[in-house]
Amino acid sequence: PPTPLPLGPPAQAVPPIAELAGRINLLLLGSDQRPGHWDFRTDTIVFVSFDPQTGETLLASFPRDLYVRIPGYGVNRINTAMEFGGFPALAETLAFNFGLRPQHYILVNFHGFKALIETLGGIDVYVPRRLCDHLRCVGPGWVHMDADVALWYARSRETTSDFDRARRQQEVLRAIASRLLRLDALHRAPELYALFRGMVVTDLGVDDVVRIVAQAGRFSPDRTHGVVFAPPQFGVPWITPQGAYVVLPNIGAIQAQIRTMLR
Repeated sequence: PPTPLPLGPPAQAVPPIAELAGRINLLLLGSDQRPGHWDFRTDTIVFVSFDPQTGETLLASFPRDLYVRIPGYGVNRINTAMEFGGFPALAETLAFNFGLRPQHYILVNFHGFKALIETLGGIDVYVPRRLCDHLRCVGPGWVHMDADVALWYARSRETTSDFDRARRQQEVLRAIASRLLRLDALHRAPELYALFRGMVVTDLGVDDVVRIVAQAGRFSPDRTHGVVFAPPQFGVPWITPQGAYVVLPNIGAIQAQIRTMLR
């Protein structure tokens, strides 16, 4: 196996993960972006890789505090890349630091997320552990969530952590995918694209969506595997000389985990 790289941002681009070739590779991004503004940070970064041959899907969440090299902009938290240079900067950052190159992105803010869930008629989420804060409690077990509850579940960290929140966001993504399948999304791609286009920011055109959906016939939420690149396995918390909390990524461990999940 390859020797794990030292912790922290690499000085040179890491080798690409060859096993990702031939797959559909997208970024799902969540932010507090306000319409018409680009001074925002992507606090949710999920790399999605789908194999059209097997129907297997990888969901890989990159915590917002990962300390990475942003080509052309220096070293910073990964959630600043989009603010510096848009999707091209974030795509280059993932390629340089981790060997992943997403082809497209879908960005949703809080308003768009709620509109999406409302349009779907709510979602059914499997909640593995009871979650409570000062607003509400849910779970454990299957919970039907309206837009407000789904957004709360995907964002709450009052009694948990950023990393646990990332795991819950993957549960919500699986629930959205299941709901879209029940809506027969595979045969209604242009119609659903027109419906959802105003709720997200994306570089996907309707032709891209039709092409991707045509390849997604084998997709099943049951064949979805998720990972959150959280410490201590995938990084180490660190305080920068300026006093900022960051996580130094263990790039060797992250690449090894992705390769293992793609087998």
